[in-house]
Amino acid sequence: MLELTKIISAFIIFPGFFVTFFAILAFYFFPQKKKISKPLRSDWLPILFLSLSLFFYLASSTWFVNFFSKVLYISDTEDKGDYIVVLGGGIDEYSGSVEIGKHTLRRLYKGYLLYKSKPRKIVVTGGVVSKGIPEAFVMKNVLISFGVPEEDVIVEDKARNTFQNAQYTYSIIGDRPVTIVTSTTHMKRSLLSFRKFFKEVYHIQSDAPIDFRNAFLDYIPMHSAFYAFCNIVYELVGLLQYAIFKS
Repeated sequence: MLELTKIISAFIIFPGFFVTFFAILAFYFFPQKKKISKPLRSDWLPILFLSLSLFFYLASSTWFVNFFSKVLYISDTEDKGDYIVVLGGGIDEYSGSVEIGKHTLRRLYKGYLLYKSKPRKIVVTGGVVSKGIPEAFVMKNVLISFGVPEEDVIVEDKARNTFQNAQYTYSIIGDRPVTIVTSTTHMKRSLLSFRKFFKEVYHIQSDAPIDFRNAFLDYIPMHSAFYAFCNIVYELVGLLQYAIFKS
């Protein structure tokens, strides 16, 4: 009964609502021989609405997003960096309070595990994208709360994009072997940037894009899958931008 309830609700609330909505429109506009065609009825409308219904289903289904995310996946290397570099993934500001974003927190935790395995300096890089405080300062406080000594945390607080993460990190530590830590979907773009400045770049991914367990929930529309889909598309657009502007 629980499974049936979840399936039904998945097609009623966002984003599953659009799967249902466009499927109904496709059925409504489907040509019927015995009925007079309605003013707006056309052969291409059912195809359009079915396509939209299919798009929203795929974009919000964990099984498909998991498959789609593989275009950005890169296997980890060994951790041989003299420095650990954790790239910022955003902070959350609400009603005057500031919290670490979930993507950034997962990156920091992975960086912390690398630090525990082999203590060395950790560079946290991230500035102010629009307004507020630099995320690198929030990242530093989180690492200190984990138990990393303050003197082992280097703050880079000017970068506003991935290319600047690499550029400004290089300006602080020079061309030293680094192990960069960022989200799985963000790794390709990060490597393109860091390899422009550093000869030895190792990389460890964190923050998996999707939780796929091959359960029934993975085959119905889910807002978490749609969010992951949007993040993947964002990264693909970022790679295209890098290919054009080289930054």
